[in-house]
Amino acid sequence: MATQVFGGYGFMEEYAVARFYRDAKILEIGEGTSEVQRMLIARGLGLPVE
Repeated sequence: MATQVFGGYGFMEEYAVARFYRDAKILEIGEGTSEVQRMLIARGLGLPVE
């Protein structure tokens, strides 16, 4: 959403928004699927996991 708000500036390396977007995508791919991450976080918080 932030890249849409910033428009073209959201993809330029001079702005932090581009770095945040890039980092978020790397973490999503590098550490497994989002579903698995949510399950691990829920377990860590003691929430029921289905």
